[in-house]
Amino acid sequence: MNYQVQLNNNQVINLKNAEFDADVFTATLNDQKINFVNIGGAIINKHIIISVLPVDDAEMQA
Repeated sequence: MNYQVQLNNNQVINLKNAEFDADVFTATLNDQKINFVNIGGAIINKHIIISVLPVDDAEMQA
C-alpha cells in the first residue's frame, strides 16, 4: 500500500508499496526514549510528524 507522511514543515514523504504496521509505529511514537524514526530511509524527528495517511497513486504529491 502507498502512504503519505505529512510533516509540520510542509514537507511530504511518499512511501510506495510500503509495509506499515500502525500499531508498532504508534508504540514507537509514544516511546519517550525514542526521538527519531526511520521513514522510507529518511531519519526524522518524530515530533514533526503530523500524519501518516494511506493514499492511492493518483493522490500522491510529487
